[in-house]
Amino acid sequence: MKRRFALVLASSLITGCASTKASGPRGELSDLLEERLGVADVVTPEQDEEARKRVRSRMDALLSAPLTRDAALELALLNNHALAADMESLGVAQAELVEAGLLENPTIGGDLVNSTTGNGLGGGFSIATSLLSAFVIPAQRKVAKANLKQAVLAMGHEAASLAEEVKRSFVEVQVTHADLRLHKEALQAAEVLDELAQRQIEAGNITEAERGEFGAALDEARMEFGHARMEAMMAREQLNVLMGLWGEDLDWKVATEIEAPPTELPDLQGLETRALEQRLDLSAARFDVEATTRAIKLRRAGATPAIEVGVVARNEVGNHSGHEWVIGPSLSLEIPIFDPGHADFAKLRAMLRAAEHRLAQLAIEVRSEVRIHRQHLVYAHQKAEYVREVLLPRREGIRDRMLERYNGMLIGPEELFDAELEVLHARRELNEALADYWVAMAELELAIGGRV
Repeated sequence: MKRRFALVLASSLITGCASTKASGPRGELSDLLEERLGVADVVTPEQDEEARKRVRSRMDALLSAPLTRDAALELALLNNHALAADMESLGVAQAELVEAGLLENPTIGGDLVNSTTGNGLGGGFSIATSLLSAFVIPAQRKVAKANLKQAVLAMGHEAASLAEEVKRSFVEVQVTHADLRLHKEALQAAEVLDELAQRQIEAGNITEAERGEFGAALDEARMEFGHARMEAMMAREQLNVLMGLWGEDLDWKVATEIEAPPTELPDLQGLETRALEQRLDLSAARFDVEATTRAIKLRRAGATPAIEVGVVARNEVGNHSGHEWVIGPSLSLEIPIFDPGHADFAKLRAMLRAAEHRLAQLAIEVRSEVRIHRQHLVYAHQKAEYVREVLLPRREGIRDRMLERYNGMLIGPEELFDAELEVLHARRELNEALADYWVAMAELELAIGGRV
């Protein structure tokens, strides 16, 4: 018993010197994000001025070049303040781990009394500490370690969720910018057609009603161009928020070409099993169950009535024999009459059952998410291939034949304009299909907890 108490005391003294800084769990989170998201060093272990300067320099380098999807993701993980605020939970969990390894502080008491009959002063003092706390430190540290691991995994999943949102938002920026360019082409074509119609009516070749139709087409093209410009601005602002940008940092340029999907889909077998093994929120839920289980064991160890041991020294009023200073050990023992601890056990057991149910439900939801997003990816790939290989070439072929007929004076400019609009519409559909593929890929990667 003495040897065990000495070991626990030594462990507590060592833990008391341990750092409360979260550099350890932050480094662990950084490694986790590099493994799962493919982005290195986006969580700085230290949070000093030098680390902030390095982050600022890295952001400047990323913003100086046309923004890509990977650059946008890195900026968000480096600079999103909501993520940074939630990441402080690692500091809380690290501090709780240090606190769990400490002995309870001793309590000091004393009194000073004065004789009412003139016999002088008297009194005493005492110092005591909890004996039981020394023996529950190992169990407390196990609970705190499980909570810290749960915090790291929960933050990893939150970062993965942010990554999915950034990828979706970045593709939306690319789509709206591409859409804006197509609407500008349509507007320019409508302006040319309107000018041609004005010349025709001046020459008496068309009626006023026909002239009005060209003007109406130009009005519609202008309205659609304005709407497209507003959509592009809104998509850009949404991405700015995710990346935590403001001021001079807003003047970034986007890599406008939407990347085409690979000709062949990646291997999509066994994704449900992978998700159950590597989803960070599932792992966090498992550690929640483990921490609650350990908390029950700790409470069971603490069900013993509190025992405090210490030293007391005392002197009664007076200086005659029998009133000298005395010193000796003290002992106090809690009597568990009113609160025997049954309510605490019932509460913890209910919390454990709830954690187990949440874990089971989350596993069911994860499997379903994987199936849905896997099918979405397959469909999006098929759609992108169809639009690129069939629909767009067909529309372009029709436009080319209409141009030949127009050059042969067999049709008017309005028919050629309509054919050109159909090509622009097909190009918009291709952009949307490409974006849908990359959104589906981001959703599937979040669902399985890693890269496909």
